[in-house]
Amino acid sequence: GTVVSQHPSRVICKSGTSVKIECRSLDFQATTMFWYRQFPKQSLMLMATSNEGSTVTYEQGVKKGKFPINHPNLTFSTLTVTSAHPEDSSFYICSARDTAPGGD
Repeated sequence: GTVVSQHPSRVICKSGTSVKIECRSLDFQATTMFWYRQFPKQSLMLMATSNEGSTVTYEQGVKKGKFPINHPNLTFSTLTVTSAHPEDSSFYICSARDTAPGGD
């Protein structure tokens, strides 16, 4: 299988500060990365989809300015939680997909 690494695994921060979460694909080229969040006792929710080197598509209700995403190359993406507050406490999870053989 393929491996995706996320760092840091846990962050505690002061209210109003920003937190950057890094996602790295270790053994394949991740043309597309997906960022999710999961609040306690709730299901996983897709926040945004990013394609390497192009625009990020945010899901309805997710603010681009609050959660900027960078995906500069085929192995790396970051999600930043800007001006973090207690209501932003959540599991933030990334996943990645490579291009299928022979096209999309």
